[in-house]
Amino acid sequence: MAKVTKFGYIIIHFLSLFFLAMNVAGGRECHANSHCVGKITCVLPQKPECWNYACVCYDSNKYR
Repeated sequence: MAKVTKFGYIIIHFLSLFFLAMNVAGGRECHANSHCVGKITCVLPQKPECWNYACVCYDSNKYR
């Protein structure tokens, strides 16, 4: 009986860590630049932008 309970606890912990990792990875997904404004914080003059469905800080003055 103790082995079944221990197995149940291990499964619950594993699933909770799995769902937590999925949530952290999904926090930076985007489809437009407006999706990134609240998700990441950038240092000026950088702006949050969406590149390849991921939010990144981009310095628009760097490539002028």
